[in-house]
Amino acid sequence: MKHRREIDGLRAIAVLPVILFHAGFSWFAGGYVGVDVFFVISGYLITTILIEDLEAQNFSIVRFYERRARRILPALFFVMLCCIPFAWLWMLPQQFKDFSQALVAISFFASNILFWRKSGYFAPAAEENPLLHTWSLAVEEQFYLFFPLLLLFVWRFGRRPVLMSLLLIMSLSLLLSEWGWRHQPSANFYLLPFRAWELGFGALCALWLSGRPQPSSAPLASLGLGLILYATFAYDKVTPFPSLYALIPVVGTALVILFGSPATLVGRLLSQRLMVGIGLISFSAYLWHQPLLAFARIRSLETPSWQIMGLLCVASMGLAYLTWRYVENPFRRGQVALASTRRRLFAMCFVGTGVFLLSGLYGHLNDGLPGRLSEQAVLLAAESHNRNPRRDECHVAGSTPVPECTYGGGTLGAIVIGDSHAAAVIRSIQQAMGDERLHVLDWTLASCPTIAGVKSDKASLAHCGNFVNYALEASRTLDRDAPLFIVNRVTAYLVGPNEPYAAEELAYPNHYLSGPYSTRSHEYLEEMASGFLTTACAFAQHREVFMFRPIPELKKDVPLYMARSLVFSGEVQRVSVTEAEYRERHRLALEIQDRAVRACGVNIIDPLPYLCRGGRCWGDIEGQPVYYDDDHLSESASRVLIPALRQAFTGPGRGMPLSAHDG
Repeated sequence: MKHRREIDGLRAIAVLPVILFHAGFSWFAGGYVGVDVFFVISGYLITTILIEDLEAQNFSIVRFYERRARRILPALFFVMLCCIPFAWLWMLPQQFKDFSQALVAISFFASNILFWRKSGYFAPAAEENPLLHTWSLAVEEQFYLFFPLLLLFVWRFGRRPVLMSLLLIMSLSLLLSEWGWRHQPSANFYLLPFRAWELGFGALCALWLSGRPQPSSAPLASLGLGLILYATFAYDKVTPFPSLYALIPVVGTALVILFGSPATLVGRLLSQRLMVGIGLISFSAYLWHQPLLAFARIRSLETPSWQIMGLLCVASMGLAYLTWRYVENPFRRGQVALASTRRRLFAMCFVGTGVFLLSGLYGHLNDGLPGRLSEQAVLLAAESHNRNPRRDECHVAGSTPVPECTYGGGTLGAIVIGDSHAAAVIRSIQQAMGDERLHVLDWTLASCPTIAGVKSDKASLAHCGNFVNYALEASRTLDRDAPLFIVNRVTAYLVGPNEPYAAEELAYPNHYLSGPYSTRSHEYLEEMASGFLTTACAFAQHREVFMFRPIPELKKDVPLYMARSLVFSGEVQRVSVTEAEYRERHRLALEIQDRAVRACGVNIIDPLPYLCRGGRCWGDIEGQPVYYDDDHLSESASRVLIPALRQAFTGPGRGMPLSAHDG
């Protein structure tokens, strides 16, 4: 296969935005599209090699996998090995257990399946996962497993059947991806069937260029590079991806591959020595950047500064060069005695895979090896799981609530409607009733504001308004003596989340209204406020309604922060916000609730007297975390609200005074 320097330069265009995106540089909010550029390049290179072997009638599946093993496994194994001691020293038990599971999954090139089942790529926990980036390697390896066999089978019938088969697979995969971002976004991101069309674009380029000289077109090559750069700087975390949006960087990459010859400006730019050099070490750079950034975030109690993250990006390039020179190249060329022959290479891969597989199983089966840490640190970290034990059963996402989900006896005693904040306190409401014969009806739905008919552009939330409409109708038929509690993270729906990792996601509220609204616009806020008020008053026409004041949001994961501070500094550091910060953050939500009190007699439950002391709202009470993350009350801590909740069931003066939030 003829070496194309401009393809090396294109790899540089792919890897640099990925690294800068993961480092948190906002200018590269769409830098994740670099992975898609890699997919197209990989599809092109692999298919070119396969076609050349097939045309020469010397195709060998064993030789193909040998080349893949030499290319990928030595550097991958080396980086994984380097990660283990830092994970051992710095990770809390659950995180080390997750890390161990990743070691097992990578051993089977199935880490994309693991991460699909466990988390989202843009979730905050993903930033601290040193092996998250291996999902893309798994996608490629799964492609390498199936595609050569498919090509070998169809090739005997001629090029046209190959082309038709490829186009059919790509079309189905693209349609699946467009469906997937709406209905199965995590699977859509991680799994091969939703990504195959991107690799297929590269394969299509290889098939088209095979047997003919490369065409040259400066306008098309420039357009291709422009499309890649546009996606890099214009896309962000809320762009539906992959989807038809992914066509922009994918088609752009294909145009550069097809028309970016050395005779074009783009070809000359990509063939520059610096670009080629970065491209040559791009695989190792990709392997190194995520562990460096993830471990920096784990080790830092505060969000690392942009200067530190920038230095780590540079460090990833330095480590990449060393790995490329002393690991990648020697193994690829058979210069290492352990892999000098095919048999020795496969034996080394088998042994290495076994070591990581057994290490991962050991960490998984021993629950993250808590004995590495002090007992107090382990107990603090365990508070991350101190949540409603029936949460997974009763509090659902992407569908309507479980109609039969109740807490308590056989007779309706109360109704709770809301989002995950409601799911966090529902068992305390049950206990506050004080009558085992009564039950609480669970009408909680993930990320669902209690607004009748709210229309969302986000497919997974489109059902939300319909459910609240259903709840309004159903509540009219239920015992009117049963009070209804509304618990929402109202401020997040109005102005967005306030966690550091979500600070840039200011488009988040716009998921909840369909229309020409800009984030935090007056029109948006007014319609949302009106929706909350109207819905609360509609419920209040038929029963007593209690609304929770906003739960204080602490910006840091309380149990993890306290546990890590103990591990890294030797003493537990507390988390808090001032009451002034609380009032400023939740000003709009408090105003809406006050309007509901005046408009239709809604009662207020105020958690502040139970969570705040001395002008500050704390994440712990006497050293015991009262949150299981940064904004959800833990299962045991929510019981501190029982005295306030009992007033909803014990006669006059129900609820906390309206002025409670004023101190």
